[in-house]
Amino acid sequence: MNAQPPRAAAARADAILLSIAFIVLSSMLFAPLTQTSTKFLSGQFPVFQIILFRSIGHAFWMLLFFLPRHGLSMFRAHRPWLHLARSALLFLSTMCWISAISAVPLATASAINFTAPVFVVILSIPMLRERVGLHRWTAVLLGFLGALIVIGPAWGGLQAEFLLLLTAALLFAVYQILTRIGAASDSDATASFYTVLVSLAAGALLAPWNYTPPAPGDYVVWGAFLAVGLLGGIRHYLVVKAYGGAPAAVVSPFFYCELVGLAILGYLVFGDVPAANTWVGAGLIVACGLYIAPRERRAKASR
Repeated sequence: MNAQPPRAAAARADAILLSIAFIVLSSMLFAPLTQTSTKFLSGQFPVFQIILFRSIGHAFWMLLFFLPRHGLSMFRAHRPWLHLARSALLFLSTMCWISAISAVPLATASAINFTAPVFVVILSIPMLRERVGLHRWTAVLLGFLGALIVIGPAWGGLQAEFLLLLTAALLFAVYQILTRIGAASDSDATASFYTVLVSLAAGALLAPWNYTPPAPGDYVVWGAFLAVGLLGGIRHYLVVKAYGGAPAAVVSPFFYCELVGLAILGYLVFGDVPAANTWVGAGLIVACGLYIAPRERRAKASR
């Protein structure tokens, strides 16, 4: 009887370590490869074409991993309109991000994208009726200061791109809040299926009208399209698995490993060397995210 609690605790610790490994693998390898491929394609191919390949790859993995275990029940949502709204927000966020990424270094774009937790804190007031205290407001202000430091030197020539990136982060924050609301009524499999639905439908409807066929022998381009779809789908699956085995406050700080992977690939593929202001601003944004994460967990537990 006394041996069970230590065994359960050890199993829980193993699950948390495995979840951390999933996020580190996603953030250091699959996310940077997906984002680098997206940036490579964004200067040559229409946005909806990239979104179509991306969503086909995501849908492939979601069906492969979840359909055998959940069957047709994964297509039945208790709150379908909520999940469709989530999917639409993610589609719009992705569209803004892809539209801007061709003109912005990967590490810079990633740093701005990590302002999403800051937006989550602000939006949790009207959407979740949370009370935000002085500590979290301080983190919000410092997070925005970090974003201004990252953007600052290049603002004069890239206003539209940076506004698109900030809009992408804002839309992604609303998506996260709706995901949190929907988690109470539907499974991860259902949420994952609906997540890609709007992007898949919009890409299928709009891409054929503005499609640039890759050259048959251009294996680099075809490899990039496969990476955007298939590697992006694996990335999403690893994130789902990570959140299924450990609390969000434990897992989420490891997302910031993505900055390192993107900085390395940005330099190797595009010759981008992150400026000092990028690292300073990114450090401030990451610090705020790390500070906000446990407070978000406590706020969620108190509701």
